[in-house]
Amino acid sequence: MEDMDQVTIEEPLDIMIRKAGSVPVHIAYIMRTPVMDNLLAAGFLFTEGILHSGSDILGFEGIDANGASKGNKVTVLVPEGLPIDLAEMQRNFFVNSSCGVCGKAIINDAYLRASRINRSKCTILPGTLMKLPDAMKERQSIFMKTGGIHAAALFSLDGALIAISEDIGRHNAVDKIVGYLLLNELLHKDFILQVSGRAGFEIVQKAAMAGIPVISSVSAPSSLAVETCKALGMTLA
Repeated sequence: MEDMDQVTIEEPLDIMIRKAGSVPVHIAYIMRTPVMDNLLAAGFLFTEGILHSGSDILGFEGIDANGASKGNKVTVLVPEGLPIDLAEMQRNFFVNSSCGVCGKAIINDAYLRASRINRSKCTILPGTLMKLPDAMKERQSIFMKTGGIHAAALFSLDGALIAISEDIGRHNAVDKIVGYLLLNELLHKDFILQVSGRAGFEIVQKAAMAGIPVISSVSAPSSLAVETCKALGMTLA
């Protein structure tokens, strides 16, 4: 007798950019779980420093009504006059599910790009932080089926859930939250980012880029994550 078990889907996503009136240019392949591909593409391009605001995105091609890509490909439409050199940007790098910046010398650049963070004096009750992991887990629909997927959730300072994402890669889950902030013009506001797993440098870097002042992780953070939060005036719990 065989027992059937559901597993988390992992497939490649081809992210492309097309300036108005031009042909699409390939930017990256990302191994991900195929949900919220529009948010993933937007967040990835923002945290890579390619896009800078929601107004840089005119729309998406190859995305259905639920935000999933058709054929594992998404094209982000940007204004013709957007000052980015797509030919120079065409790096053809491959991002796996566990690491989005592996092998890339971006630490100093990340500090510079994150310098715009809103260092407001947030006050959060310890009891609020303690409730966030369970509040996130209750909304993880894919995790309930597979038990094998990461999540990131955006909360208000008083613990109200605003958005949640799931992905086989924890950095992808964060990029989906960043994409949500980007498309809804909510960057650099006072929110809490709750993540499953540990908070490494890359998670902190992405949160800092989006101006999220507080990060809460289920597991212990890395040394570089702690150092980065100290340098940028962020709270890490």
